[in-house]
Amino acid sequence: MKVTVFNGSPRGRKSNSHRIVEPLLEGAREVGAEAQEVFLIEKDVKQCLGCFCCWSATPGRCVLKDDMGELLELYLDSDCVGLATPVYNMYMTGLLKNFTDRFLPLATPHIRRSDDGTFYHEGRVRRFPRQFFIANSGFPGGHNFVVLESFYSVVKQMSPGNVLFELYRNCGEALSVPEEEHPELAARIAEFHEALRQTGRELVASGEVAEATVQKLHMELISDEEYMAGANLQWDAELGRAEA
Repeated sequence: MKVTVFNGSPRGRKSNSHRIVEPLLEGAREVGAEAQEVFLIEKDVKQCLGCFCCWSATPGRCVLKDDMGELLELYLDSDCVGLATPVYNMYMTGLLKNFTDRFLPLATPHIRRSDDGTFYHEGRVRRFPRQFFIANSGFPGGHNFVVLESFYSVVKQMSPGNVLFELYRNCGEALSVPEEEHPELAARIAEFHEALRQTGRELVASGEVAEATVQKLHMELISDEEYMAGANLQWDAELGRAEA
């Protein structure tokens, strides 16, 4: 099995999104998968021009000359694809949104109506990879994921059974806290990472992820109060250094 994750964080290899993706892919490799993470910040992906040439003048092929053609080939060649993003302004990052906008060549211009009364464009390719989605937020709670959850509810409606799982990780900045500063938190993060590795193993071994495993992915890392206190203290220190 080939598993590919497209990481939309501007922080790239230093991101909390990467801290989530890496152990998941480790688990996938443990059971024989070919697994890789693509950092979109390192790629040349131009904005869609909205010219629709990929539907008319050059059907199935974008006129822009950048890395997107290669990335689309990788996307379609994968058995399972993950999209990973921090929450920016209640939604995915511009990097990831720009990447998904460029999927337009994978559809035809023909509009069809589904049985439930919704409308869609026909897929141009025979097979799309199965998907999973990872989002992390710098806030406690779950309210910052409402827009993304709504978006993925539509994705699941359009592609029943194609979305394997969704992970909405709150208190994301806790993942970067040094172990020596908070041993108890480090122990919980280690447990979270093991749940991620188990997710990768299940994904490859059975093609599914158990609901119990998904629930572990949403375990509490730190209390809301402790997280807010630590985050605000850190920013007070940052602002103090900037003013000095």
